[in-house]
Amino acid sequence: MTLRRSRLLAGLAAVAASALALTGCSGGGGGGGGSDALTFGEVPAEDTTLTVWSFLPDNYENGADAYDQILAAFNAEYPQVEVDLVTMPYPTYFDQVRNAGVSRSGPDVITMYGGAQAYSYRNSLFPLQDALDPANDIRYIDENFSRDGNLYIVPTGAYGYALLVNQDLFEQADVDPETALATWDGLIDTCKTLDAAGIQPFAAGWQDGFLLETLLYMISSQLMDSDTLAKWTAGELPLSDPLFTTVIERVLEMNEAGCFGGEDSLGRTMYMDSFDQYYAGDAAMFTTGGLSTAETAYADQPSTTVMRLPQVPESKHETLIDAGAEAGWSVTKWTKSPEAAAAFVNFMAGPEAQQILWEVANVVPNNNAVDAEPTTPMQEVFVPLILNPENHTGFSSFPLEVLAVVERNAAPLISGSMTTEKFFEEAITAFDKAS
Repeated sequence: MTLRRSRLLAGLAAVAASALALTGCSGGGGGGGGSDALTFGEVPAEDTTLTVWSFLPDNYENGADAYDQILAAFNAEYPQVEVDLVTMPYPTYFDQVRNAGVSRSGPDVITMYGGAQAYSYRNSLFPLQDALDPANDIRYIDENFSRDGNLYIVPTGAYGYALLVNQDLFEQADVDPETALATWDGLIDTCKTLDAAGIQPFAAGWQDGFLLETLLYMISSQLMDSDTLAKWTAGELPLSDPLFTTVIERVLEMNEAGCFGGEDSLGRTMYMDSFDQYYAGDAAMFTTGGLSTAETAYADQPSTTVMRLPQVPESKHETLIDAGAEAGWSVTKWTKSPEAAAAFVNFMAGPEAQQILWEVANVVPNNNAVDAEPTTPMQEVFVPLILNPENHTGFSSFPLEVLAVVERNAAPLISGSMTTEKFFEEAITAFDKAS
């Protein structure tokens, strides 16, 4: 399972995260000083053991090997710190994190997404903005802050949402993807042309709502300039803003143009099924954020390339794709070794660990000191899209409660059994509760 698949399951942790935010005292664990942020500093010379929970090693081909190398490198720099890495399955991961928060025991360091998700777990996590290693030049810091002004994760790796394009299927319909996908109107016309030729334009599954989430991130990022993104990150941009209505209108426009395969495909499959649909050559395009997914697609469909989703007419940008940190690392408030835990999360964001992840597990680095030189066809087309400095993401700031509503109501919305007004009524209610 690639990270793009697992990350789309984040909304399923909404109830658990909301419950956790209401449990536990706000006081910290050993040496933490309550809700005070950790600070960057030396690691004590005394021997200590860190327990680290993560779902990441299993998310990549060669992921386990990459993390073995990283732990060896960390131990070489900090021989007094032994790291016990516990690799956990994603579907039950956040339940385990919630349970640890209730008992105030368990891991010292966890994998976590930033922004709104980390905010839901804030009673269990140390703020880390003052613990960042100043030697690390990493991207995606600002947009991973939570609405309370704290940074609960150190972001690592990079993703970027783009389109996998099966050029052979475009050729069958006598369509040049380079010109056809240059504009939003071109995309809409392309969907109609492919559909008329009996070719499903987008691999699509609506039953779980994850495709709508993906498009929500991709298009809303286009509509946010830097000031709007800052408001969204700070929780000051309401979901009732017309920006979000525009996103849904554009998705419905795609559906009307036949982009998703028409009535026969609605509510029939899960988003995960659409991966296999594209791999089998049964759809001309697929939305993805992970380089590993692109590599798999290329192996199965060698005519695959990667292109941007065209900018919608309302876009504030010219070449932006939704891109941000793959994930991040957090320090729990009950850790007895906060300095060692902070050193570990900084090491994960540092150039040595990021270089290993890039070379062994195909994870694009978010540390600017690492040269992500492409060596495969998919890296050559995808990495420049991900590293485009115009990129940003609003993903981190979507409250989990809102994502749960989006997932539940995506199929009714796209099938026409739920109105846009009702969709937003429920989503806004969830947003207000989360606030």
